[in-house]
Amino acid sequence: MIIIFILSFSFQVNSGEIDGKGVICNIYGDTIGYFFDADRAYEYKISGGKEGLEIVKKDVGKYITNENSIFINEIKINRKNLNYQKYSSFRGECQAYESFDSFKKGFDIEKLIKDNKI
Repeated sequence: MIIIFILSFSFQVNSGEIDGKGVICNIYGDTIGYFFDADRAYEYKISGGKEGLEIVKKDVGKYITNENSIFINEIKINRKNLNYQKYSSFRGECQAYESFDSFKKGFDIEKLIKDNKI
């Protein structure tokens, strides 16, 4: 009975801990964002739309945390230096955002495409 209490307490401590926050990562030149809400991670990517580039949202499932990392399926983000790792080879660096508004502003499409040649 005590073990069940301890396990449920440790799960509750990590559950929703980073809800309302997000990270935007640069992974081999591509920009991918993750926003955390209601114990779930949502992936945001820039993609071609009907009128031009737009930000596309995708629910990628539950996230878990510990004192050092955020885990989203096979993705690991270091909480201290914000390094991104997927599998053993995909790596990148992220920037943290404290609210959804600041997270959205981090996707400055004009800034991201200003050096494009075509």
